[in-house]
Amino acid sequence: MRLHALPRLGCALLLSAHANALTARQEAPQDWEHAGYEPRAERIEGYRELLGEQRPQALSGVELRRVTTAVPWPRGLVVQDGALYVLARGRHRNAGGIDPSIEDHCGALFSVDPSVSEVVQSGVPAGEDVRSNARVFAAPSGPPFLLYDAAAGPPVLDGRMDRPYCTLAFDEASSNFFICGFSGADLPGRKFRKNASDSIHRFDLRDGRWHTVELHNAEVVPFDRDRYVVANAYYPHHDPVENAAPHGWLNGPNGAHVVGDFLYAVGKDNHVVAQYDMEGIREDPGAPGPPSRPVLGEWVQLREPDWAGGGTRTLRAMGPSALEARDGWLYVGYRTSSVVLRFPIDERGALDPSAPGELIAVFEAWEPESGRSADLIDLAFNSGGELFAACAESGRIWNLGVPDPEHPFDGDDQREGGAANRPWADLRELTDNPRARCGNIAFDEQDRLYLCSGNYDSGTKLAGVIYRVDPR
Repeated sequence: MRLHALPRLGCALLLSAHANALTARQEAPQDWEHAGYEPRAERIEGYRELLGEQRPQALSGVELRRVTTAVPWPRGLVVQDGALYVLARGRHRNAGGIDPSIEDHCGALFSVDPSVSEVVQSGVPAGEDVRSNARVFAAPSGPPFLLYDAAAGPPVLDGRMDRPYCTLAFDEASSNFFICGFSGADLPGRKFRKNASDSIHRFDLRDGRWHTVELHNAEVVPFDRDRYVVANAYYPHHDPVENAAPHGWLNGPNGAHVVGDFLYAVGKDNHVVAQYDMEGIREDPGAPGPPSRPVLGEWVQLREPDWAGGGTRTLRAMGPSALEARDGWLYVGYRTSSVVLRFPIDERGALDPSAPGELIAVFEAWEPESGRSADLIDLAFNSGGELFAACAESGRIWNLGVPDPEHPFDGDDQREGGAANRPWADLRELTDNPRARCGNIAFDEQDRLYLCSGNYDSGTKLAGVIYRVDPR
């Protein structure tokens, strides 16, 4: 099937408009100690006003099973043709990380047998079958990765290395896996320094090689400007109208999803959703970085529910982290604002930035004083069209039901009176571990949900479990 290219003029006008706006931000005075971080210092208001009356909810029990503990710190998973593929986050830097003599497979893709599993029992570690249920399917290579080289010196001095661990997406039409590289270094004292070499890479099954989709030019950021976050003034790293891709749209990419003719990816730190054309990649395994553009930014226009007037209002949507798509809508989960929004897409999967979106769910918002939030990290649909959301901080998975913008879902149980709904699965209760956290999620054809977690269930120094949640 021949894919249609975007009209050249429309593409240029869109890029120009976004480039002008981003250039204006670059010219603004900056406080380099905090630039790009201030938005997290305020609570996002306005969403709860659109919740309205909640729909009755019928939740049944679930059973938790371990599938593997052989993938260190898993941070992305795909169910494809009856197989399970998992991205290892790893912690391959010594300062603040693990002993470098331990192989943690940072950035490697693993193949896991989903037919292997065991029921989780409190206090009982993983069995041998689960501890060995994974093999390396594709290891990262340099290039295109900027991998840490211990021989080059301590990690605190390496301001360019990748941290290739965020999300895993698959495009069946091109046989490509996509990962996001949220670049940075683990520092002494369990601290973290953000680097500027953020990336999106793909592993092409047709040629068995890694290729670059997006790579920020880290040379534009002085090493002494690397902090917990990198200033948004450096994004994009050049004028996208005058220069070819990649442009460096995303500061903190940690979510991606293929929809129709496009790959969408999010920048958590600069609040951007970017769109990448898939035509060239689908035709040629060696295609260069694809044409791309930002389609959503920090401020979004939303349609109000009919009971609230049916008008539109503009709200701040910060920290996008998760993407899903179904029935003509692109769903975006925001980690800082702790909301799920959706935006209309056409038959090719293209999003119209001028069309208003809709509110689908509200969770525990970022609270500056306590540092708490629901930490919304991933979204997934089951076969019945019900949307599920994973919240890392609380270790909970919520069934939002079939999305209904007239009745947005209330999952904020920290406010007075608690939430009107209950979580579908609480990992802390199911594992009897009060510190258990959720990661990425995905469903198989039998509507069993697979879940990444950083639990220590294997009896080793390496954390990481893939659980399966089976409806009873």
